[in-house]
Amino acid sequence: MITSRTSHVPFAELPSEARALLSILAQAAAARYVAQPLKQSQLTPLLETIWNRNRLCLSNLADPFRMTALLETELSSFCFAGVAQ
Repeated sequence: MITSRTSHVPFAELPSEARALLSILAQAAAARYVAQPLKQSQLTPLLETIWNRNRLCLSNLADPFRMTALLETELSSFCFAGVAQ
């Protein structure tokens, strides 16, 4: 989990720009585990689960390296479980 001094923002309340950035980072992280890019309809529920479970906030998006590492870890478990296939 990435900790921060700011409070958690639920995924449903994220601005569209933040969702777009998160989606881009997730596609890059998922490329390691899937043969083809995930459809947005597959990716959005995964991102919502990851975001809310880790209680992330907007400031977490300021560090793309840490966010990508978190997404790689989280998405690898989903991909190996067959959720994102």
